[in-house]
Amino acid sequence: MSHFFAPGDERHLNDLYYRKTDYTLQYWTTAAVPTRYLKPVYVLTSARTFSGGEECAYDFQTQKRATVVGETTGGGANPGDVHPLAQGFAAFIPEGRAINPITRTNWEHVGVKPDLAVPAADAQKVAHAAILRELIKASSNPDEQAFLQDTLTKVEADNLDAPVYVPQG
Repeated sequence: MSHFFAPGDERHLNDLYYRKTDYTLQYWTTAAVPTRYLKPVYVLTSARTFSGGEECAYDFQTQKRATVVGETTGGGANPGDVHPLAQGFAAFIPEGRAINPITRTNWEHVGVKPDLAVPAADAQKVAHAAILRELIKASSNPDEQAFLQDTLTKVEADNLDAPVYVPQG
């Protein structure tokens, strides 16, 4: 996550509280990463996004650093472990809980709610269109606006040309 915040912008992202030891582990961005990406971020989710992937989406969303696009995630926030039961059965038992420093809660059993709720199969297209709309608004160059509008029309019509990758040499 540190790669997505400006240098010097240290953010408290999440806490994990463990009942057994009554200990809270804090997670912050760090200044130690050299490369930063500071442009808008879109995070794509599905109902299958779970646990660590959900934390990433939730942290981006609660820090207002990204737009989450897709489906509500699976809802697995709390750390725990599998404990054996009788006759070959086992149970996953939470041993702590995630606590977001902004919401003071987490996504356990409710999932991360997307900012733009669409079926997962449409998430990339919807995010691409949203990015293009923002670029059109931000541009003052008529030629660039026309190119972006043409691209947006193609994206919305599912008629985007396939990318052609040429090796750099």
